[in-house]
Amino acid sequence: MSRYIVPSSLAVLLCSLCFACDKQPGVTEQQREDKANQQAAQQQGAANEQAQNAQASAQREVASARENFEKAREDYRHSRTQDLNEIDGKIADLAAKAKTAKGKAKIDLQNTLPMIRSRREAFARDLEALENTTPASWDLAKANLDKAWDALKNAVDQAL
Repeated sequence: MSRYIVPSSLAVLLCSLCFACDKQPGVTEQQREDKANQQAAQQQGAANEQAQNAQASAQREVASARENFEKAREDYRHSRTQDLNEIDGKIADLAAKAKTAKGKAKIDLQNTLPMIRSRREAFARDLEALENTTPASWDLAKANLDKAWDALKNAVDQAL
């Protein structure tokens, strides 16, 4: 029996020495965990960079859309301001005509001019309000102003 004990003890001793020479338990697992953490950090960094790039791109698109809206709104306001200047000339012609007209024509012009001036003032206020119009309310505001313009122009044209 001692013949089996000595070799078995020797084998156990050799195995324990082999494990003792190997790295401490858990070092390999710690290295794997560190490597996994580094990979996760790299992936997180790449994801953050992609998110920042997407956000920057979206901000550029928003800025471009705002710039286009501002330009379109200003072009429209400029065009309508020119129309208003033309209509002011026609209203002045109507006022002069009312002073020189006689009979029913004079009475018609005197009755029509206050309504035309009132529509003109309402149109001018709405035109000024366009400066504060947001993109969300632009279509409605523009449609209302176009409607007011058509009513004013028709009233002036009928009076002429």
